[in-house]
Amino acid sequence: MLFFLKVAAAVAALAATALADDCNEKTIPIQIRVAYGGHGGMAVSWNTYQQLSNPTVYFGKDINNLNRKASSDVSITYESSSTWNNHVTISGLEPDATYYYMPQCGNQAYSFATAPNPGKGESFQFAMVGDMGTMGPDGLSTTVGTGAANPLKPGDNTTIQSLQTWKPDYKFIWHGLLPSLDVVFIFIS
Repeated sequence: MLFFLKVAAAVAALAATALADDCNEKTIPIQIRVAYGGHGGMAVSWNTYQQLSNPTVYFGKDINNLNRKASSDVSITYESSSTWNNHVTISGLEPDATYYYMPQCGNQAYSFATAPNPGKGESFQFAMVGDMGTMGPDGLSTTVGTGAANPLKPGDNTTIQSLQTWKPDYKFIWHGLLPSLDVVFIFIS
């Protein structure tokens, strides 16, 4: 019960911060994702149905105390998109550590683990995927359009659902097929 009260207090404190950010139903974060942001860094991206003037991520090493924040001016879209992509890079993070974070106007904290120091020589496992996939009205579903094949069958897992199931078995995800492509590392704690 004590843990529940601590989490409830943390969520209440974060909600108060979110209110200060002029949040509304169009600024609630969706499609939240993280990627390697260089040594000591992590990039956080999320979508909203409204442009943000100063996208901000609250973070810290204690889920009950997201006492740091990082911001940017990157909130972009394209003509046929229904959402805005917000992007913030957090820097100055300790290596091989777990951090908790919450995008602006969110009501839930998530976690990531930073990369270990390079050259330590320790082995680790990673998952490699070429297409992360999504599920829902704006993404992959059980129906496909003209020219597509093999829709998901009821009960089938998307790539993301499978990765979540196997989460304890790997340190990070490598999203990319060839070394010449941009590679996105997603560290999972």
